[in-house]
Amino acid sequence: MSSFTLFSLAGVAILVITISIEFSIRKNWLPYFFGRKLLHVIAIGTTAKIIDSGIESYKLGIILVAIGILLMGILIKFKWWLQQEPSYGIAFFPISLGGLLMLGAPSVLVGTAAWILAVSDASAGWVGRKWGSPKYIFLSESKSYQGALAFFITALVCMCIRFPDLNLGWWILLSLLPTLTELFSWKGSDNLFLPIFTVAWIQLVLTSPYLGSWIWVWITAIFILFLAWWVIYKNWLDQTGWWAAVWVAVILWVCGGWKALSAPVFLLVAGSVSGRLFRVTHSSEKRTAQQVFSNGWIGVVLYMLYGLTNQFHWQLLAWCSFAISICDTISSEVGIAVGGKTFNITDFRVMQPGLSGGISVAGTIGGFVALILLAVCLHLLLPVTNIQLLWVVVTGMVGMLVDSFMGSRWQALWRQGNKWIEFSDINTQAQLVKGKSWLDNHLVNFLSNGFTMICSYLLYEIFFL
Repeated sequence: MSSFTLFSLAGVAILVITISIEFSIRKNWLPYFFGRKLLHVIAIGTTAKIIDSGIESYKLGIILVAIGILLMGILIKFKWWLQQEPSYGIAFFPISLGGLLMLGAPSVLVGTAAWILAVSDASAGWVGRKWGSPKYIFLSESKSYQGALAFFITALVCMCIRFPDLNLGWWILLSLLPTLTELFSWKGSDNLFLPIFTVAWIQLVLTSPYLGSWIWVWITAIFILFLAWWVIYKNWLDQTGWWAAVWVAVILWVCGGWKALSAPVFLLVAGSVSGRLFRVTHSSEKRTAQQVFSNGWIGVVLYMLYGLTNQFHWQLLAWCSFAISICDTISSEVGIAVGGKTFNITDFRVMQPGLSGGISVAGTIGGFVALILLAVCLHLLLPVTNIQLLWVVVTGMVGMLVDSFMGSRWQALWRQGNKWIEFSDINTQAQLVKGKSWLDNHLVNFLSNGFTMICSYLLYEIFFL
């Protein structure tokens, strides 16, 4: 029997197991929670065992992706998402694992990610359900730190077994990012993103030139803890936002060392200085993980590409992404603080300051000055040309304008009494007056940053690569 036939039969077995357990859950033959975790352990564990065989990973990847697409079609066709909790997780995990194998990721790393997804995720759910208190909320999904601890411990054991030649320090570091990633999973998204980030993280940690000396590791760790204390002291982040900031800082540290942390630090310093200089009265509402990810996720992914490929243009593009977030944040704060007329970017009508889609002379100048200072910082840290510095500044300004345009045209705007608001609580009586209800400011920030970075990358590839 050929290996492809053997893998095909194994794939059919995974498909049958997945559908059987899922069907039993839907028919209430199995308790929902128990069935979900059983599905995790059996289906994903079986997949992990097959991956560990190490035979013809590319063909196995094709089979897994095909299974995932088929499962997704079944979910959509029979509208299973309308029953119980909505989740596409059973379709996400074979697509994620298979895609990694097709892209040439080492099977030992993909297998490790699969085992963590199978065992650690199930352990976190079980411990969190039994002893999870207090809980925190991320995108309306309740989680617990006890569950996160169980995830970390089981991931640590998995790393010990998979990489016996390393020491405890490396095992802890390898287990850190998967645990942080699981903290922000939502409706089965961990089945998609956890394997990808786990494989990339292991590769980055094992090849990073910034982890050669544990002295520098401890210095950087102390620096990250100082930044954590700073944002807590400034009362800028809630607990989910704090952990999201740690997630960002850890990845940037491994990918680019302390220099990679300069852009987020610049944002913190610029925000603090602008607040004091213009006496900005910040809202008592703390920033959440959604805000951190909407402004920093794309830059982090670009820095991960730099760490994996060692190609400088990914690092430069990451700074471009951070420049967009910095320009948008500073221009908004300065514009509100200084005052003056705020104009809608699409029709130039006077509008209420602080709403998305508005631009002002003071805010635009403030954002431009922040970009110039960022360019000076970049010049001191990295070997960049004047053209590349100009590229960062222009990208930052364009991204800020794109964000304003998307906010004006498509972002949801609510009215509650005589007050215009950009976020609506379901318990309020706010009425949607324009835009899409699902398109809030966080998503606009993310989409505008992503769109601008795609255009920036294409143009950079044409003119500079």
